[in-house]
Amino acid sequence: MSASTQRAPGLARGVVGPARVTAFGTSIVAPAASVITALVLVVAYAGFAAPLVVLITFVASLCCALSIAEFARRVPSAGWAYTYNSRGLGRTAGFLTGWMMVFGYAMFVPAGIGLTSAYASQLLASELRVTVAPWALFLVILAVVSLAAYLGIGVSSWADLALVAGEMAVIAALAITILVKVGPAHYSAAAFSPASSPHAMLTDITDAMIYGITAFAGFEAAAALGEEARDSRRSVPASIIGIVVVTGVFYLLVACAEAFGVGRSGIGGFMLQPSPLGYLTSRYWSPSALWVITLVVVLTGLGFVIAAINAAIRVLFAMGRDRALPGLLARLSRRRTPVVAIGGMAVLTLLLGLPLTVAYGGVRTFGYLGGAGGLAVVLVYTAVNLAVIRAFRTEFRAEFRVWRHLIIPGAAALIFLFPLWGILRPPAYTLMNLLPFVALGWLLLGLAAAAVRRARRPASVPAADQVTAPTAPTEP
Repeated sequence: MSASTQRAPGLARGVVGPARVTAFGTSIVAPAASVITALVLVVAYAGFAAPLVVLITFVASLCCALSIAEFARRVPSAGWAYTYNSRGLGRTAGFLTGWMMVFGYAMFVPAGIGLTSAYASQLLASELRVTVAPWALFLVILAVVSLAAYLGIGVSSWADLALVAGEMAVIAALAITILVKVGPAHYSAAAFSPASSPHAMLTDITDAMIYGITAFAGFEAAAALGEEARDSRRSVPASIIGIVVVTGVFYLLVACAEAFGVGRSGIGGFMLQPSPLGYLTSRYWSPSALWVITLVVVLTGLGFVIAAINAAIRVLFAMGRDRALPGLLARLSRRRTPVVAIGGMAVLTLLLGLPLTVAYGGVRTFGYLGGAGGLAVVLVYTAVNLAVIRAFRTEFRAEFRVWRHLIIPGAAALIFLFPLWGILRPPAYTLMNLLPFVALGWLLLGLAAAAVRRARRPASVPAADQVTAPTAPTEP
């Protein structure tokens, strides 16, 4: 059956409500996993000023969420940013946006499975005395998440809802315990001053912002359910904004708990701990509770991968449906899920993630692949904000409002220049700092691919006024 014959039925409609859309996006943000990865790196670069970095990136992400919500309520599409930028910036920019999104997800899915497999192996060994190699668990987790994606977003989103609620509750409880035991006498406004960073320099803050943005990355994925959510023009925009608000408050709570829990003079020793979150758990709860944190990481990793692979295959589906990528990617299973896209993402994840997990372990695999995908995320976010400004000055001109369609997206694009600068000009050119440049090579390949496709098949990438969900009108 050709992709064209599948175009009419499309993805399953109206199968998820607002709660599951919110859980889907929050699972890609993976708050609990971000606490032990991205937020630890924020503390490493910003020191006692980590809460300031979280606040800045919270504001930037909220502005970006408001911009994406403006598109989500007008152009619901499984391809979200690919579709939005095609409408706002033109078909070549849209293609390059989708191209970079595919790259980002291709990094994040194996990264998430690698991290989850490492912690799952550790949990089995410490609590059940069962030894299972991380690479073997990598294969099991990949099979599970691929099956969940095949069964449909209804199954996947229920799993995400249960996992994300549990993981955030546990970490929030730990943070509140720390703040209560420390007491207001040890709270300090200096945590929101750039002067509290290790070198009292702006570069400390901009470098930390790279990882602060990474901690929020994924909130926009709720827009990928624009064709499958009930009352999507209302529920999806509300979910996108709600995800950022919930995770932003959560991160501020945790960042303040870490800063005040160890104190300004204790930040250095805190960063030398093999597991900073485990250290706080032992100190403020009990060493016997460490397994709970490990279990939370396993669950949040599983939820992240389920949501990330679902978001990835919907981008591939949307680009295949519009012939921006091979049309085969739009082929649906009997359950109306993108079966070819699922298979392609599974194979790519296997080829990228398994060798690295075997060679370096799951935690380092997460660091390597996550670092490589960071630049792609920043570029996509920046482009979406610019697309909002242009779209509401042209196609949606009658609805243009200075505050909503110029100031907010303009502020978001400006703030995202700081982590972009930090990525391009790192303090030292180590392997981890050089990995994001892989995304630049992928972008150059995308430029070449776009040029070739335009020369050979000018209609292969749809015009800006054609890229949208097949049955969705363009006006609210």
